[in-house]
Amino acid sequence: MKKVLFIAVCIILFSTTAQSGEDFHPEKFHQSNCTGCHDSKVYTRSNRRVNSLPRLESQVRMCDANLGKKLFDDDILSLTQYLNDNYYRFEK
Repeated sequence: MKKVLFIAVCIILFSTTAQSGEDFHPEKFHQSNCTGCHDSKVYTRSNRRVNSLPRLESQVRMCDANLGKKLFDDDILSLTQYLNDNYYRFEK
């Protein structure tokens, strides 16, 4: 029984990691991974921690590490760009 559980957990973990930068869709990733911890109000509140584009990228990297997703750098940048375009609107 333990062996079956271990295999099931390994399959789940393997299937949730990024497989290639080409297959990454930031909007889908955001909806399925980020909104489980918070809604979009965290991006628009007046006392938000993120106040620049570099800080946004840093926050995305921290969330990636906390979730254990191990996104590729291109995917981190794509997600950062998606969040900036749709919520933050920092100058590039």
